[in-house]
Amino acid sequence: MSVIEHPRLAPGMSEAEKGVVFAILAHLAWGAMALYFGFLRHISPIEIAVHRGLWSLPLAVAIVWWLGQFPEVRKAAVNPKIVGVMALCGGLIVFNWGFYVWSIMVGRTLESSLGYYINPLLNVVAGYLFLGERFKPAQLAAIGLAVIAVLVQTIASGSVPWLGLMLASTFCLYGFLRKTVPVGATEGFLIEIAIISLPLLGAQVWLMSQGAAHFGGNISDTMLLIGCGVLTTAALVCFAASIKRIRYSTAGLLQYISPSLVFLTAVFVFGEPMDKWKLTSFIIIWVALAIFSWSALRDERARRAEAEAGL
Repeated sequence: MSVIEHPRLAPGMSEAEKGVVFAILAHLAWGAMALYFGFLRHISPIEIAVHRGLWSLPLAVAIVWWLGQFPEVRKAAVNPKIVGVMALCGGLIVFNWGFYVWSIMVGRTLESSLGYYINPLLNVVAGYLFLGERFKPAQLAAIGLAVIAVLVQTIASGSVPWLGLMLASTFCLYGFLRKTVPVGATEGFLIEIAIISLPLLGAQVWLMSQGAAHFGGNISDTMLLIGCGVLTTAALVCFAASIKRIRYSTAGLLQYISPSLVFLTAVFVFGEPMDKWKLTSFIIIWVALAIFSWSALRDERARRAEAEAGL
């Protein structure tokens, strides 16, 4: 039994209520990372991404051991196809991490939040392209509005918001690939981090040889870099604990907490400029997500009604 499943944890709460709490904690951790990385602006995005992965490894090992999931890890690790997909997943997530940190370093946090807002809509497009799923009218309307929002930003700024689109597409591809392998969240996270740990360690050695590494230079930088892995793993564990306890529609609504926190951090903490066109594009995105969420809630209620009628 894991600490997150211990019966003494919030004994007066139902499993669904615990799930909501865990989901909120996960998204608060993801949302807080923008502010956290703001304290690391003097460190290269490469080194931050490296330590986000390296320090996640021992924590992931400890969690998998605590949950008694090493048999599942061993079973997956001897399957070449699973290992290959997990290696690709590991590369994608580190690539995503690096560019997300870079967006904060160069004052483009708003654009990264746009990408994570768009991500749920890209998941629908991926389902259509790769899984044979059909678009529903509300989904088409939401996707159409998202395209309009991107066009507004493109015309207003004179360039495509490629950073946000790239962050959204790489995370979407990561999520899609993870769905194709029969491995749980924590076991899969351990495998993908273990696979990429050697390249990450090599990157850290290279940074040290170039005199560009901050790890070990002073206590503050060293602890902040270690904290990158702690935050990453804590968010994953809370999310894994939540997803088993709450409905899909609830998880879908709560996923907007983290990009909203990133958006607020960019505007009110980092002071990134917000002109009327950027604001207009974000309002369009928020309307699109409201339509998308309403559709998801309606569909799930219909499925539950059919299931209860069948009983």
